[in-house]
Amino acid sequence: MSQDINHVSKIYPNVARRVGRRRIAAHMRAPTWLVLTSLALPLSLLGACGSREEAPAPKRADWVLQSKVQFFEADAKTPRATPKEDLRLWVPYVVGDLYGAPNAGELAPVTLKPDMSFSLDLNKSHEKLALALVPTEFSQKWMKIEPASARIARLSPFVLPVDGIVPVGTCEWLDVDTHDKLMLVYLDRPARIRGEIVYEGRSLRFDIASEEAGYIWIRQPEGSGEYRMAPWPGRVILAVMPNP
Repeated sequence: MSQDINHVSKIYPNVARRVGRRRIAAHMRAPTWLVLTSLALPLSLLGACGSREEAPAPKRADWVLQSKVQFFEADAKTPRATPKEDLRLWVPYVVGDLYGAPNAGELAPVTLKPDMSFSLDLNKSHEKLALALVPTEFSQKWMKIEPASARIARLSPFVLPVDGIVPVGTCEWLDVDTHDKLMLVYLDRPARIRGEIVYEGRSLRFDIASEEAGYIWIRQPEGSGEYRMAPWPGRVILAVMPNP
């Protein structure tokens, strides 16, 4: 508050100049200081309350992923040797679409350990991601989102040489238990993604409904099939296949 709680003390000197020196009776001293002290305390508490910031959203334990980078052949099943060069992990977002080049950058750096394991805490990037979201405009015109105002983002990780910018392969999330390929997608509100197309002999269909805002996993079909919402996996790895 801007009020000067000491304004009372500034009045007495003016009175003293007009009527000469006065003494305050002993029985009046204690109550005077009590009033000033009791006045200062509530005002200080009000000042503290006015400057208090909103508490951050509670951290979600299921948004902390313990994972590992593993290298596979193009079938995403046959293991291949890990490159001998030092590697790093880059974890940017595609916002406003599920496909395309990252357009939101890396919002919270992730450290890749020497054994290729890493911890991905999605809580750290949540507030920044909310600011980076843009209106949804699918590059695949046969896809749509309801409501149209819903905004989305896809986490799109890359494995790169420590001193390079060319990815060492194509990355996909794999469910360790089901071997399904997964997408990790963020929705800013309850929404439904729909679409269907037949292209080059492949029949693809989206029908994904989320009843709340937050991250969801989407199962990707092999060849033809349906993209559908998957249960939160117990274990996921970041699989790296050779570049096309």
